[in-house]
Amino acid sequence: MNGNDRGRGAKTGNGSPAAAGPEDPPANHTNGAGVAGILDERIRNLRDAIQEIDDALARRKVLNFRFLEQIDHERDAAMRQLDTLQPPWRAGFYPQLEFLRLSLHKSITSRASDHRKEQLKYWEDAVNLAQERRKFLDEYKALMGMKRRLSRHEDR
Repeated sequence: MNGNDRGRGAKTGNGSPAAAGPEDPPANHTNGAGVAGILDERIRNLRDAIQEIDDALARRKVLNFRFLEQIDHERDAAMRQLDTLQPPWRAGFYPQLEFLRLSLHKSITSRASDHRKEQLKYWEDAVNLAQERRKFLDEYKALMGMKRRLSRHEDR
């Protein structure tokens, strides 16, 4: 039996140990181990990717909290400064004070806008990461099922 005969026996689908030859392991055992190894590696990679997404979500949540905290602090500082100014009907009209008052109002309005933008950005990031996680999780579950079926098939 030369090398060509062995190749033809494998191509015909005859996977019996006798057809493979004494020095070759059974074809279905070799392929099963190779597939199981590939599945195990892909499952590990998916598990790592899911964990990375979970970590990214947690870090983004912390960043969101810090950003909102900073925005609120800046808005509160502008409001305190605005509260120190006398109302225009008491102090009279001074262009410098009115300019400062308008600047503080603009700053407060801008901080409120920043707050809304950050909340929206956090929501978009969380949704995108959750969708990516769902894809990985679905593939992970499918591969785990495939691995279980493969191991049951090999046990026979």
